[in-house]
Amino acid sequence: MNSVRRRVSLSLAILAVATAVFAFVAPYAYPEYQHRIHGKDAPLLPGPTAPVAGRWFDDYFVIEEIDPTTFAIGEPRYYQGNYTYLIIGDRKAILFDAGTGTRDIVPVVRSLTKLPVTVIPSHLHFDHVGALGRFESTALLDSPALRARARRSRLTLDRYEFLGFVEDLAPPTFRVDEWWPANSSVDLGNRRIRVVATPGHTPTSVSLYDEQRRQAFVGDFLYPGTLYAFYPGASRSAYLATTRQLLELLDPESQIFTAHMADPPAPVRAPVLEVADLQYLEQTLRGIEQRAIPQIPSAGLEVILSFPRVFPVRGPITFATGYTWNNR
Repeated sequence: MNSVRRRVSLSLAILAVATAVFAFVAPYAYPEYQHRIHGKDAPLLPGPTAPVAGRWFDDYFVIEEIDPTTFAIGEPRYYQGNYTYLIIGDRKAILFDAGTGTRDIVPVVRSLTKLPVTVIPSHLHFDHVGALGRFESTALLDSPALRARARRSRLTLDRYEFLGFVEDLAPPTFRVDEWWPANSSVDLGNRRIRVVATPGHTPTSVSLYDEQRRQAFVGDFLYPGTLYAFYPGASRSAYLATTRQLLELLDPESQIFTAHMADPPAPVRAPVLEVADLQYLEQTLRGIEQRAIPQIPSAGLEVILSFPRVFPVRGPITFATGYTWNNR
């Protein structure tokens, strides 16, 4: 009997230690787990059956005109439904995000403008950096941490910064031609774009704001789906601080253009949100901080580990965060 009790006690101790270790390394362990269970080359999806806003390019991309010099370029046949934005001035253009790399986005952009293009990713996850180094210039947010890693103007992404192992992609190396400081302004010729540091999803996330046209481009910081704030580098407190910063900065009538479209059966169109969605996000983040908002029930291993924790925001928007001690 004593030997049985000892074995049970030992098993429980091992389980407790394993759970404790996972709890502290969860932001790194969870994507590895996802890769082992679900990871594979992402297949192309069939053409959507929902209505499509815009016109097809090469049976893969969708080009949607926001205004005569602003275009949303969608990849609805990629499983994450990414959108990239081309912002054109009189002298040059910005490509905000670089596409997934599943198909070459360069011909799409060249069909819309012959001006020099600077491409800047909203952040450095694998599905946003496909065409870095493929245009006249590549820019990054002027982050001391990123600058310190650049060698001869070339930067190699880290495994957990890139997360490309989910699709069996090796971390890329690319040349950085420009470093854009936060709160600086980029003159495109008769059009000025403000650079806004927006940490939360990642520590070096960046957004762009056209104050005159009241157009904000925010990448993965906000979109009509589950916001990921539990992977390495994510921070719930940074998310709250950035949300408050954007609420102070943006005109209440601003359109917020995001990086991932709503899941089917929603129509295929540029994912556009409003300032009210930021207000709801702030309420959710304050509620999590004060432990005043219930999380959405999970399933499978997630319910056992309670990681990630998912909370409602508004409509299809939810917020997924980690444990309090490793996702502050």
